[in-house]
Amino acid sequence: MDKKQVFGRRFKEIRKKFGYTQDKMAEIAGIEPQSISKIESGKNFPLLSNLEKIANNLEINLEDFFCYEHKYSEDELRNDLNDIFDKLSHDDKERLLRIARTLLI
Repeated sequence: MDKKQVFGRRFKEIRKKFGYTQDKMAEIAGIEPQSISKIESGKNFPLLSNLEKIANNLEINLEDFFCYEHKYSEDELRNDLNDIFDKLSHDDKERLLRIARTLLI
């Protein structure tokens, strides 16, 4: 999952938490509803000015959009972990293994 997709998922979580439709979020930001769809699907990032409008209207911090605490599916977890693992040096892979083993205790 790339950064736009992760951001889009978080954006959608926030929208649904407040019970807003894509149309309502678009109205708040002063943009087209299709733009909200593209953000949520991971095709586009929003402009910072639009994100600020939404955050202010929802009375949340701008940082809340970047707090990625959503749940991953098993496949997403596996894929993301494999991508990270492949980029690590041998020493870091060994360190990661030691960390993972402590989680099993």
